[in-house]
Amino acid sequence: MRTRIARSLTITFFAALAGCGHTAAGPSPAGAPSPSPAAAAGAGDSQIVVSADLGSPDLIALWSVYGVALADAAEKAGRADYAGEVSARALLADRWKELRTEKQLEKQLHDPYLDQLAEVRDAGFIGEYVLAFLARPGWTVSGDELARLNAAAFKRWAAGHLPKDHRAVTAATVRLGNLPPMPIPGSHLPSTTDVNPAETPCANLQPAIDRAVADWDREARALIPVALSIQLAEQTLPSLEQLSRDPRARRDGVVLVSPAALEILFDAGFCAVDRGDWPTAEKMLRRAVELSPASANVRGELVQTLIMQKRPDEADSQLEIALASSDSPCQTAMLWRKRAYILFDRGKLVDSYRAYARSLEFDPQSELARSEMNLIVTTLQRAGTYDEKVLAPLIVPAGGKMHVTSCPR
Repeated sequence: MRTRIARSLTITFFAALAGCGHTAAGPSPAGAPSPSPAAAAGAGDSQIVVSADLGSPDLIALWSVYGVALADAAEKAGRADYAGEVSARALLADRWKELRTEKQLEKQLHDPYLDQLAEVRDAGFIGEYVLAFLARPGWTVSGDELARLNAAAFKRWAAGHLPKDHRAVTAATVRLGNLPPMPIPGSHLPSTTDVNPAETPCANLQPAIDRAVADWDREARALIPVALSIQLAEQTLPSLEQLSRDPRARRDGVVLVSPAALEILFDAGFCAVDRGDWPTAEKMLRRAVELSPASANVRGELVQTLIMQKRPDEADSQLEIALASSDSPCQTAMLWRKRAYILFDRGKLVDSYRAYARSLEFDPQSELARSEMNLIVTTLQRAGTYDEKVLAPLIVPAGGKMHVTSCPR
């Protein structure tokens, strides 16, 4: 349930804190008058809605401060953006620490999420935290901020301080007044329901894919920051870490674009593979990799096009990057099978066997891996070079973890 507090009380409460007069919405104090529709809307002001589920008046007030800070940053910048979220979360953590100190004798104030956010703040990782758990299309990250971020250090710190199932909590929503909706590059492109090669033959989809790629090309050329398209939240920081080595990104910054931009380039590459046009497939998939450098799925498809063009060195180089950024056992297993294929093609049968065995650690039920391992054994026996001592320690354990035939995109 969400309720409202009177505008006059809100302005009085926040004037000293934030220097702005936004409307805050939250549970009404006993006896407080209900705001009129005109007062609630505000003449061009932003509206802040605070969850009544917080219960504690202290927490309601605290999240209201966060909402006012977020609205103030958006109105100054002309849009909601990453920098505003960082400053608002930092203020939330600081105010929580102050309030916790003030109320420590009462021992009544308890909020696990805010305790964790305060730890993040003290460790100096608010920026990395916001990008890891709250990033959204349309946000921009400046070149200076990109250079400052330390994704690797945050990952190490988070492993020991945040639970694996950690989720960011947002108990206040800001409805911006007269600001236009945040522009999201690529948001006009067709969705996966409109263009889906898994459901419709590529030949039927090709005209729509060609139009969408042309539309994205025009929009991408007009962008000053480097475009980044993210499908999974856990890919955000690794992608930014890779882009931090790009001179253009460090100069012009990065803008998070719609996932549809990545999807359409991936579909273009997929359909080129479908018709055996390997050069076009490589071109489109390289563009997709540039747009989402930490996507193991996209890079894995690029690896396959390089394998099919008999360029194993390039394929292995891309495979190494893909394995480092793989975000699921399914993807990892498939990538190890690709490595095994490359090694087999090079005549390195024992190494290929080892790579297939490694893939079974992530997908123990893979019939393909087991079949290829049996083929390697047979080939070595026929060549008279089979050595049981070399392969015996690599006999795979009994299955049971997972059985996959393909990975979700």
